[in-house]
Formats: sequence, structure tokens, C-alpha cells
Amino acid sequence: MGGARAAVSAVFFAFGLPIGLWAGAIPALLRQSGSDGRQLGIALTLHTAAYIGAMAVAGQLARRIAPRRLVLAGLALMALVFPLLYTSRSPLALTLALVGTGGAAGLLDLAMNAEGTALERRQARPILLSMHAAASFAFALGAFGGSLIATAAGPLWCALPVWAVLLPVAVGVARLAPTPGPPPPAVAVPKRVARGQGVGLLGLLLGLCIGAEIAAQMWSATFLERQARELAAFAGAGAAFFAACQGSVRLVGDRLRRRFGDRHVIAGSLAVGVLGYALVAGVPGFAAGVLGFALVGVGTACIVPCCFALLARDPEQASASLGMASLVAGLIRLPTPLYLGFVAAAWSEEVAFAGIALGLAVGAVLAQRGLARIA
Repeated sequence: MGGARAAVSAVFFAFGLPIGLWAGAIPALLRQSGSDGRQLGIALTLHTAAYIGAMAVAGQLARRIAPRRLVLAGLALMALVFPLLYTSRSPLALTLALVGTGGAAGLLDLAMNAEGTALERRQARPILLSMHAAASFAFALGAFGGSLIATAAGPLWCALPVWAVLLPVAVGVARLAPTPGPPPPAVAVPKRVARGQGVGLLGLLLGLCIGAEIAAQMWSATFLERQARELAAFAGAGAAFFAACQGSVRLVGDRLRRRFGDRHVIAGSLAVGVLGYALVAGVPGFAAGVLGFALVGVGTACIVPCCFALLARDPEQASASLGMASLVAGLIRLPTPLYLGFVAAAWSEEVAFAGIALGLAVGAVLAQRGLARIA
């Protein structure tokens, strides 16, 4: 069981690293491809559509195909398409590469969470947040390294660490022993998650949180570069601190879940996320921006894993619920990059981030009033 947990955690790490490298290299890739903020917003919207579609399809496939096989397929696709992203030299090439990476990442996201929640049920104790911590630390490492590598040597070199991580992780997963038989009932979490309003509300919360994460991951580098041009090589610090703080909280997040329950953890986390984006939007300067994005990392750390855990409480409906919630989340997640690109171009990035703070505030109210019926 320990070997399976280590292998699945490694998958989460392998998922986060390429995305972090891309996030840190965004300013250099925009210059390399000749793209601007609006074109990036359109490309990321198509990327998000591919991501959501892949998650929905994977949710259905996971009902018939073992999630571990889907994990291997996702790792293989990530290894194929992410290097294309770092070599993009035109807006069209960047857009097509982002569509491909969205599909690959969406497939792996659903598959690894299905595998992780199944492992959590078998162990009968919260462990999912520690796995998500691996993804956050990988993203932090990639975001900081991506800005340094892309500035010093060019975005193409970001492909090397992608292959260096994805390929051995895939080999490790392939060597795992077969999944054990039917899991024992979960301890102290027997309540069935409704497929209607409950799943829809969790999907709405997922969409708000992931939209906030996208804003920090994909827009923090260009925002910080504008705050201090002389620190362009360190523009990935916002995404790196966001992910590092997110990962640090996730290391203790399972203990928070046991002590306070998923509903209270989600509500408190959203309040911290609102504070982080209020700081980014309202206080100018490189240091204030990095601190704000770090608080956003703290605030978003537990929300997605807690929502996934709630959706997977019923083993018979876990994959279907995850897929359905992903579709609902897409209604908010899909227009987020387009919103960020156009609002930033028309007004400012500060106004765009203030809108994200407002969305998280709405999510906090929903969590306080609605999750009592689910958690």
C-alpha cells in the first residue's frame, strides 16, 4: 500500500512540473511566439475547453477502464505534447499546443484523482491532500525554474526536465501490483453525495477555485514583470510562492480535514483566497504581489482536494460524480482565461484580479450556506 501511495504521489508531482515550467516561461513564450495578452486569453480558453472535455470523457472511461491505465495514458500524452508548447513560435502554434496540453492534462487530472480517492478509501483515512501537495511543490519548482531557464537559455530547454520526470514515473506506475479487491467502507464518512444539487454545488466551488488558481498560475508572471522590469528573470516567483504555500498547507491539510471537517476547511480557505487577491489588486509593487499570490496559494490549497474527496465518498458513483462536477466547473473555468486577457487589456490586471476576489467571496458564501447539506 505504501508503494502505491508513493507512486500516485509521484504522478501528482509529474503532473505539476510541466505546468509550472510553462507558467514560469509565459513571458518568454509570448515574446517567442509573438502573442499578446488577448491572444493568450483566447488560447487559454481553448486550452481550458480541451481540459474540461478530457476530464468529462475520462470520468466516463474510468467507469469501464481502471484509472491506473488512464494514468499511464495521461503521462504518455503529457510527454508528447508539452514539449510542443515550449517550442511554439507563432500565436497559432501556441494555441494548438495549449489545446493539446489541455487534453492531456485533463485526462491525467481526472485519472490521478480517481486513483488517489480510491487509495484513500482503501486506507480509510484522509491522504488525498498530501498527494496534491506533491503537485503544488512540483508546480512551484517548475514555475521558478521555468522563468530562469526560459530567460537564460530559451523556453525549448524546459522540455528536458519534463521528460526526465514523466518517463520514470510512468515506468514506476506500470510496475505497480494490481489494484486490490473491493475497498472497505470509509471510516466516519458514510454519507452519500447526491448527484443533483450537491454535485452541482461542488462543481461550482471547483470552478471558482480553479479559476483563481489559473489566474495565479498563468497571469502572475506577466503581472510581476510589469511591476519590476529589472526583476524579469524572477517573474515566476509569484507562481512559485503560490504553489509552494499551497503545497505546504496541503502537507497538513489532511489533519485539518480530520479536525474541522471538509465544509469548514473549504469556507475558511476561500476567505484567505479573497484576502490574497485583494492584496494583489489593491497594493502595488513586486513584493506585495508575491505576498498576495502566496496567500492565494494558502487559500486554495484545500478546496479542490476536499471537493474531490466529497464527490468520491460513494464508491459506486465516484467517477460519474467527478465527471459531472468537472462539467459544472467548466461553466466558470472556461471563460476565466478569456476574462483575464480581455479585462487586463481593456482596463488593467489589477481590475481582473479584483474580479477574481469577488468570485471567491461569492464562493465563500455558497460554501457557508450550501455545503452543510453535503458535508
